[in-house]
Amino acid sequence: MKVLVFSDSHSNIENMEKAIKMFENEIVGIIHLGDYVGDVEKIKKIYKDKCFLQVSGNNDFTDISNEKIVDINGYKVFLTHGHEYNVYFGIDKLYYRLNEIGVNIGLYGHTHKPFVFFEDDFLILNPGSISFPRGFSVSTFALIEFLDNISYKFYGIFDDTIKEITK
Repeated sequence: MKVLVFSDSHSNIENMEKAIKMFENEIVGIIHLGDYVGDVEKIKKIYKDKCFLQVSGNNDFTDISNEKIVDINGYKVFLTHGHEYNVYFGIDKLYYRLNEIGVNIGLYGHTHKPFVFFEDDFLILNPGSISFPRGFSVSTFALIEFLDNISYKFYGIFDDTIKEITK
């Protein structure tokens, strides 16, 4: 089961559409980790056959929860934008929260920078920003596959080309 993970779209629906179009036949779902969750409503109208999960961010003024625990193919996954865990200064608070709630997978955004921590059965991943990268030259997102093992890849959008990037 594959899902695309976006964060911080800030009204850049075009980049989300490019990414979804490339992986449309492979993915079953799309996760948006906040900052302009309204963008998801527009995308939902186009890709009605996909499952959508989202949390709100610090620039969202909505009643959508700012964190969720979801089940993806038997894996418990914690979704958050990350601003409430001070992720600009590291993932310690997020890591402790995952331990506290008994979840080994955490997905977050907010920093606009792709990041991954994967050890001791923990995966903490930030897809970066699909719209406005910081400290990175291109907009980024992630593709995660939830099977017997979890695998992930980061992708960058280079004008009209999408390429895998190493993080």
